[in-house]
Formats: sequence, C-alpha cells, structure tokens
Amino acid sequence: MIKISLMGFEDITDAINLWKIQFNRYCFCDAFPDFIDGGHKIIESYIKEQINNGHAIVAKVNKEVVGFMAWQCFDFHNERTAFLPIVGHATSMNDECRIYEEMYCYASNIWVLDDRFNHLWMTYFDDANLKNSLYELGFGSYVIDACQSTSMISQSKKIGYRITYATKNDVDALLEFAKTSKEYYAGSPIFLKRNEHTKDEVIKLIEKDYVLIAWDREKIIGVMSFTINQDFHFERLTTPDSSYIGSIGAFIHSDYRGKGVGTALLEKVFAFCNEKGKPYIHVSFESANPNAQHFWPKHFKSAIRSVRRTINKDANTN
Repeated sequence: MIKISLMGFEDITDAINLWKIQFNRYCFCDAFPDFIDGGHKIIESYIKEQINNGHAIVAKVNKEVVGFMAWQCFDFHNERTAFLPIVGHATSMNDECRIYEEMYCYASNIWVLDDRFNHLWMTYFDDANLKNSLYELGFGSYVIDACQSTSMISQSKKIGYRITYATKNDVDALLEFAKTSKEYYAGSPIFLKRNEHTKDEVIKLIEKDYVLIAWDREKIIGVMSFTINQDFHFERLTTPDSSYIGSIGAFIHSDYRGKGVGTALLEKVFAFCNEKGKPYIHVSFESANPNAQHFWPKHFKSAIRSVRRTINKDANTN
C-alpha cells in the first residue's frame, strides 16, 4: 500500500537516487549533457528548500521511498500557481503511474485549498506512460525543452541573405522588428503576451550575449539570440558546457519562412558554440506555436515536456 506524507530530510538521499535513475533512463544520450555529477548539489538544495517550505511530499511502500514531489508556489501570468520542475519529482518504475497519481491527489488538494488553480509540471518527453496518465487527469502540453550536440552541424544551401551579429547600431531596427514578433505570439493559437524589451535591455543583451540578424538588404527578416554563459540550471538541466537559445529567442518574418533563413541562423549558432567549447545547446518553445513545432524538432531532440492543468475556479466554493 502506498503511503503519502510530508517529506523529511532523511528521505533526500533516496529521493535523489530515484531521480538519477529517471534522468539516466530518459536523458542519457549524445544530444544531452550529463547533469548528475555537477547538478547533484542543485537538486539537493532545491529539495531541502521545499521541505523547509512545507512543499515536499514522499511516497513510501513498507517504509521504502518509491516517489517524491517538491514544488514551488508563485504567480504565473497573474494566476496562483504550483510548479513541479524536472528536478522536483521522481518515482520508481514499479507502478510509476499509480504512484504519481497518488502523490498528485495529495499535493493538488494542498494546492487547490490554497487557491492555486494553475498546475505546471515538467516531465521527461519520452515518458509516454506518465504523459498519457497526466493527459487523462486534464493536463495539456505547454512548453517543450530540447537539446542537441553542437557538433551536429549541417551544410544547407546558400540562402542569398546577409547574416550578421547585432551591434548597438542595430538596436532601433531590432526593437521595430520585435513588434512583429510580439503580434505573432499574441495571436492565435499561441495567445502569449510577451513583455516589450527596452532599448537599454537590448543593448545589455548584445553586450552580454549574442544576437544574429538575417537581412534582406536593409530589412531585418529574422533573428536568433543565444548565450554561452550557462551554469547548472534546475529547470532546463543546462550545465556549464551548455549554450542556450533564449532572451529574444528566434523569429523569422512570415514572408521569409520556409526559405532556409532559420536553418542558416541555427547553423551559425551551432558553429560558434562548437568553436567556443560548448558541446550542447538547449532551446525551449511553446507547444501551441505551429512554426516552432515544425522547425525545432528537425534539429533538436525533445527532452522535457511541460504540461499545464487549469482547475475550475469555483472549486473551493460551497
């Protein structure tokens, strides 16, 4: 019989061992960095913090730890949210779905009683059993995190457009191009409201990281930004030998999609990161973004799926 209770510090070692087994099962491949050795302290620190917050539970069978959950609480898009990062949960493979269901029933009751009706959960992309179980519980795909070896550089045909690294002289043009990007993300079927970047923020981004621009004469037709200044990150599972496509992200003008612009930008990112000794690169994209769904999986291995469930807002009314 599965027994669920609040997690104690004495359970941490067993919980992390379960997590390591799960990570190796789903992310041990040439496309993904080894997070375990350097990331062990990050996982331990995260779990300890949530135990202190009262945000961690453990599942046991005959006093043996068979699963755990450690979550964060915050506001997300103005909704009170409970969030399970990828380092915040694991189970044994024996009856995995049943253990997760029992733990979610226990944890979600705590969340909803606290008026947290938005539930976010990061799972391994290839864990089909958990995915199917969660979908039956009302979760749906929200964000995909993917990774690839930067040595996987292909040679595409020449596109006939100029590609440069952004400088301070390009800031005004970038801000103008960002308006098109913002309109795209706010529209159907994504409906994502993105914050506008200020001129100072873009300048700092160019100074700190890298922004590639594709040009058709003097017109910006595509951008792709990335950083090589990564460390161990408990959500994306990046490591110091990882790079990451983020900040501004990637966007191709609608008139130029399907012409190889995105692939040409990505090839330059891969080549640069490989030269700088960063053998892995990560990217995150919204599941509801059709263009992203067509592009990124062609070049990256999907590793982590974030799913979301919205509880009826009258759940606590009598």
